[in-house]
Amino acid sequence: MGEVKFLEGNHAAAYGVKLSRPDVIAAFPITPQTPLVEHLADMHVAGDLGNCVYQRTESEHSSMSHSVGASAAGARAFTASCSQGIAYMTEVLWMAAGFRLPIVMAVVNRGISAPGTLQAEQGDSLQQRDIGWLQLYCESPQEALDMMIQAYRIAEDERVYLPIMVCYDGYTTSHTATPVTIPEQDKVDGFLPPYKHKYIYLDPNDPREVGVAGPKSGRQLEIRLQMENIMQDSIGIIDDVDREYAGLFGRGYGGVVEEYRTDGADAVLFTMGAITGTSRVVIDEYRNKGHKIGLVKIRSFRPYPVQRVQEIASKVKAIGVVDRNFSLGSAGGGVGAIEAGRAIVNMDKHPKLISFITGLGGRDVVPDNIRYCCDQVIKTAETGVVEYEVEWVGLKED
Repeated sequence: MGEVKFLEGNHAAAYGVKLSRPDVIAAFPITPQTPLVEHLADMHVAGDLGNCVYQRTESEHSSMSHSVGASAAGARAFTASCSQGIAYMTEVLWMAAGFRLPIVMAVVNRGISAPGTLQAEQGDSLQQRDIGWLQLYCESPQEALDMMIQAYRIAEDERVYLPIMVCYDGYTTSHTATPVTIPEQDKVDGFLPPYKHKYIYLDPNDPREVGVAGPKSGRQLEIRLQMENIMQDSIGIIDDVDREYAGLFGRGYGGVVEEYRTDGADAVLFTMGAITGTSRVVIDEYRNKGHKIGLVKIRSFRPYPVQRVQEIASKVKAIGVVDRNFSLGSAGGGVGAIEAGRAIVNMDKHPKLISFITGLGGRDVVPDNIRYCCDQVIKTAETGVVEYEVEWVGLKED
C-alpha cells in the first residue's frame, strides 16, 4: 500500500526521485522549483540517497551540462528547472537529446520574462517541444511522484534512450499539499531496474568520438528521422509502462491520454496540468445537467498522441483546447490548439476547434472560466459555427 503523507508537489516529486535511486543530482535553485532540490539536499545530508552525488552547480546551463556528462558516463541523472533556467540551458538540452541520454528533469512550469512572473505558465517547457525531449504533464502531487519513477523506466528503455521532462504547474501543484501515497522502495526496485545504458559514451577503456561537427560530417536528416521514429514508437511504451505501474501500485493515468466522461459526448475540452482538476468538477456539473461534454487530459505532449486525438475527434462535433500558453504570431491560439488542429486537419470529417487562452502568468483558473469554455464549445457543437477561433478567458476589465 505504501505510506501516506501530506505533501506539496515539489516534495512529492522529490520522493519520486529518491525512490528511483539516482546516481547524480545536479541542483541549481530557481523559483518555484527550489523546494524540490532543497528537499533532495535534505535527503542527501540524511543519507537517504545512498551513494548519490549531489552536485551544486553555478547555473542552469551547468546543471544540464553536468547531467549530460553523468548520463554519458553511465549514471542515472536528475535535475530540475523552469522558466529562465530552461531558456538558459537550451544549448545543452539539444545535446542531451541528440546524444540519446535518458536524463529526467522536473520542469515546474513558470512564465518567462518579460513581463516577469513567478507563477504558472507552460510556455517554458513548450518552447522546447521540438528538440527531442519527451514531455509528460502532471495534474497533481501524486502524479508528479509517480511520473518521476515512470519517466526513468521509459527513458532508459533501449528502444527510447531519450531524455524526459516531467512537468507540473508552479505553485498550483508545486506548493499545494495533498495526501500522497509513497510506494515501498522494494516494489519500486522491482519496477525500475538499475540503469545500464547499452552504449556508454564516456568509457576510458573504449574511447570514441561523439557528435563530430563539420560541413560534410553531419547526418542530420537521418538522425532526426531516427529520433522521430523513436518518439512515435515511445507512445506505446508510455502506455505500457503506465499500465504496468497501475497493476503494481494501483494508480494509472491513462498513458499518453486520459479521457474523462467522454462516452456519448458531442463536445470535449482538452487540458494539460493542474487546470484539469478544476475542469473535472465543472464537467461533472455539466454532465449532471444533461450536457454531452467530456474532458481529455493530454499527458504526453511529446510525443503528441495523434492517433488517440483522432479517435476522440471522430466521435465529437467540437473540441475546445484550454491552453496555459500562447504562441505569438502563429496560425492562431495556444500551442495545444495548434497541435490538435494539425492532428485532425486531414481527417475525412473533423470537429470544429476553439482555442481558449487562460491562466497566463499564474492567473487563477476558476470554475467560471471553465464554464465559459464549456458553454462555447457546446454551442459550437450544436450550431457547427465557431464564433471566435481564439478566445482569451479571464481577462481583467479596465
